[in-house]
Amino acid sequence: PRSIHGVAAAIREAEHAASRVDRGQRHVDLNPQGAFVRRLQHQIAERYGLASSSAGREPRRHVVIASR
Repeated sequence: PRSIHGVAAAIREAEHAASRVDRGQRHVDLNPQGAFVRRLQHQIAERYGLASSSAGREPRRHVVIASR
């Protein structure tokens, strides 16, 4: 995302996904993002105590949040 609103939406997506995994879902694939936003999404997963990884190739590279 190029705007602050796009970044905020990507952060909300990661927080929602982390909450879903925290409640028992095995993993959640997030929408593709640039490297900076993916780094923020990894930090959100870490804050929830969850695992995260990046998958795919640019421009479809995305974060996967999963239980540890």
